[in-house]
Amino acid sequence: MLEDVKGGRTSKRLKTLYRKRRRRFRDHVNSLVSDFVSRCWREGVSEIVCGDLREVRKQANFSKKSNSLIHNFWSHGYVLRRIKEKAEEYGIRVTTVEERGASSQCPRCGSKHMVRKGRLFRCLNCGLEAHRDAVGCVNIGLAQGEPIPAGVINRAVTRPTLLCVP
Repeated sequence: MLEDVKGGRTSKRLKTLYRKRRRRFRDHVNSLVSDFVSRCWREGVSEIVCGDLREVRKQANFSKKSNSLIHNFWSHGYVLRRIKEKAEEYGIRVTTVEERGASSQCPRCGSKHMVRKGRLFRCLNCGLEAHRDAVGCVNIGLAQGEPIPAGVINRAVTRPTLLCVP
């Protein structure tokens, strides 16, 4: 429509809206990162381990809408940079690790016999059912030598707050 009116693909109003959206987004990210890192510091965390998601965007080949969202709103690099900057202020190290294959092994029994259907992970040996991202997160922690407290991996779809293996 802008091409018909002005012969271009943008306008001052559209640029202003994008700039406003970017500022709001960054303000929210900065607030979340600040809260997260200060909580880590209060809990005595000396190192934050983050998954390296750079390759995910390159391999994105989903529906047209999903690809558009991933390629236009992908902000992992910005979030990771802010975590590193804020953690440095508190004296906390930040390490990135490869996430490939993190959810292909059961954290409870170590079996690779599992069924992955959508975002669900189900171990065929011990019967553990959990969200694949939660399983991947626990496995990354185990690979870092982190002791996982006794408990249960929750089936939260987004932002699991407590992940533990019995």
